[in-house]
Amino acid sequence: MNHVRADPPATAAGGVLSRSAFRATFENVRLAIENAMLTLEPLNLREEEKSSVEIALAEALNNVVEHAYPDGTPGDVKLVLRHGRAGLLIEIRDNGRPMPNGRTPDGNHPTDSEPHNDLPEGGFGWFLIRELARDLVYDRENGENFLIFRLAVGRKKTPVRPNLPT
Repeated sequence: MNHVRADPPATAAGGVLSRSAFRATFENVRLAIENAMLTLEPLNLREEEKSSVEIALAEALNNVVEHAYPDGTPGDVKLVLRHGRAGLLIEIRDNGRPMPNGRTPDGNHPTDSEPHNDLPEGGFGWFLIRELARDLVYDRENGENFLIFRLAVGRKKTPVRPNLPT
């Protein structure tokens, strides 16, 4: 059964927009991304920003399914979206396998000089995540993986106060 449980969005400006938990399957990743994009609608993101969010979420969450829970190993994924002045903070947690060497991979950069047939399989997702994300942090504590990163989308404008003579 495919199921993504999501808490209702926060009503306050800023803070947690949504929390969701789901079984680690590719179908549930798709549903979680759809739910996340619906949650973000009130932010009125530009199309480019929406694409960045979808790509980063898809790459990060699919990596959890494929690598943290390989070969269909059962497990859960938790996704938290927070919005603040600096943009969208994405937090992904799972209890699957740790990242190799305890850190996120660098990712492969596709080059124009390599024929498409000679490109290595995989690794481009981490390149994309690193290109889109800021403040990328990975940690593992008590058997739980934490991946947290920020996307500079939907940033809140700080009102400019004119310097008035006193």
